[in-house]
Amino acid sequence: MTETRAPDPHAAYDLYMERQRRWGAWWRRLGQLLGYVLGGCLAVIIAALFVASVLDLAQPRIWGTFTQTDCEPRPRGDCRPVGTWVSDDGDIVKREVYLDGWTDGTGTTRASYQPTAIISDESNNIVHTPGLTGAGPWLSGALLLGWVGYMLFKAASWGDITLPSHRRWRGRRRPARQSTIPATRGSLRRRYRRSLEEGTASSAGDEGGSD
Repeated sequence: MTETRAPDPHAAYDLYMERQRRWGAWWRRLGQLLGYVLGGCLAVIIAALFVASVLDLAQPRIWGTFTQTDCEPRPRGDCRPVGTWVSDDGDIVKREVYLDGWTDGTGTTRASYQPTAIISDESNNIVHTPGLTGAGPWLSGALLLGWVGYMLFKAASWGDITLPSHRRWRGRRRPARQSTIPATRGSLRRRYRRSLEEGTASSAGDEGGSD
């Protein structure tokens, strides 16, 4: 007769846990792929802003004086300067315009206005202090590099790419050299041990001779 084995009481639980692990891995991978798609789209948007800000450097700027009349509160507790900007020739007057930056102690500052740019100051209703005039390429370029670096870091943490480590890079640039210090230390130990053995043998010989 063929002996019938009793079913393993843990088999059903093991199958259930295996399915749970598979589903978890599938959902995790789906989330990673969605992260790549969203991250790539955001990188394209930042790159487009960078290109537009570089092209805007060739557009003419109009300089004038900004006088603050109000400060619009921000969600973080700070405020945004609002006031009137008048061009140096007096032909252009912008009222209730925002300032990109801050005024001095008198509430006034020099500011630039670029109405014909791709990222137009006319549509954004803003003027820029001298320190922030032309800073668009630097800010968007730094943001783009930081975002790309973050995406590479996430891809490496998910196991899709391998980033070169500092230790590996040092190993490539500087070939390993065989150190001679252990050999020197070893020879010194051997010499010291040999001197002890010779001293013990000589003392034993002296004792034997005295007898």
